[in-house]
Amino acid sequence: MIIGFNKYLLSVLFIAIFVPVSHSKVIIFDKVTTVQTPVNIRVLTKDGFFSAGGRVVDIYLNSYLLKKILTGGDGYGYLKYIPREPGLKIITARSKTESASGRILVMTENEKAILIETEGAFKDTVFSDEIRKSCQKVVTSLSENYRIIYLYRFLGKGITESWLKKHHFPESAILQWNGPKTIDKLKKNSVQLHAIIGSADVIDTVNEQIEKRFSFEKTKDGTTVKDWEEIWELLVKSPLHDSLENVDFNYSDSIPAYFRIVPSTAIP
Repeated sequence: MIIGFNKYLLSVLFIAIFVPVSHSKVIIFDKVTTVQTPVNIRVLTKDGFFSAGGRVVDIYLNSYLLKKILTGGDGYGYLKYIPREPGLKIITARSKTESASGRILVMTENEKAILIETEGAFKDTVFSDEIRKSCQKVVTSLSENYRIIYLYRFLGKGITESWLKKHHFPESAILQWNGPKTIDKLKKNSVQLHAIIGSADVIDTVNEQIEKRFSFEKTKDGTTVKDWEEIWELLVKSPLHDSLENVDFNYSDSIPAYFRIVPSTAIP
């Protein structure tokens, strides 16, 4: 248990130290919802490391200006948004010369999502190129039939996003993990949660809220798996079977190009 915990901390520290991330004065948080289900776009304005309120922020959806908002005394500002169609929406917040981008993943009510807690699920990928390639291939294959939602616990959205982009994982929303509250919010937005992959701590917190629960650690409330191929095999007993039965899990240095389930739009 101590060895596993130390490995977990080492992976978190490694990513935090070696993955560059910008320290913007504007932060916009990713969201996940369904078509016609309102969601609050949340923005934070800062001065250095501290929150700074009373800032005017322009909120854009792709290149279209939705509205100007004013952040409150705590630095946070909100804008209600009702999505009309599914997809991965790029939102941008601009305040003076500073800007930041985020995503709103809009699902249909009959689509299913797989949650991946990045620090717990990806910790071994930091130490092994082979495991990272296996992980990347499985996640990308799953994204062809499910919506992928990433969760972070300690590293923050910026570092997590940079690491995922650097290693060519499917683009999607990245949410902060706040325990059962995170699950409750997603379900309140009519998001269907099919599976979750992560650390034993996260899996054991979820309990019966999500049917399929996988971890590479020992867990009392989920299924302990040995590798990403096993996760693929357990989830492939679905409409995925025909399309993925020929997936080759023998990896070489060259990984074929992947396509994404939800196209992103360039930030203006």
